Amino acid sequence: MLIIFAATQNKENRSRLEALYEEHASRMYKVAYRILNDEHLAQDAVQEAFINISNNLEKIIGTDCNKIRVLFVIIVRNVSIDIYRLRKKQYSVSIEEIEEDLSESGPSVEEILMNSETFTRVAEKIKELHPSYADILSLKFFYHYEDEEISRILNITPENIRTRLHRARKSLIKLLSQEQEATNHE
Repeated sequence: MLIIFAATQNKENRSRLEALYEEHASRMYKVAYRILNDEHLAQDAVQEAFINISNNLEKIIGTDCNKIRVLFVIIVRNVSIDIYRLRKKQYSVSIEEIEEDLSESGPSVEEILMNSETFTRVAEKIKELHPSYADILSLKFFYHYEDEEISRILNITPENIRTRLHRARKSLIKLLSQEQEATNHE
């Protein structure tokens, strides 16, 4: 970790990074260890996650809030999964062709999120999605990262980001529609 701190030129950013490390490293290690079942690989995952975090440090406000904890867990989980895949030599991300038109017939996710009344309901439905879909929707709509930034954080191609985002939106809209239908039948 000292290398990351030493490589950070700005003294203020270095102290922020150190504070973030002190606050969140143990939790991140536990997440990485659960995935990798190896203490050295888990430490490597935490270090690689902090490299990603240091590259996006300007977007991180504060050191101890729930949003930051969730963001750090998402980052370390994805780094750990990447390490696991590389270790097992099974890492291959295939980009499938998008089967349907990108435009949705129903309301877009952005429009749904704009309605503050349904924000909590949407957040709960996002938790029900597959973790890769929930992660990408969270990074895009709650943390306001651009596709290129998400690509760097999750270590997947921008094309894969767009594909996953499309599928995540589709899954979320399906869950919301099912809930609406259930409400209408009652």
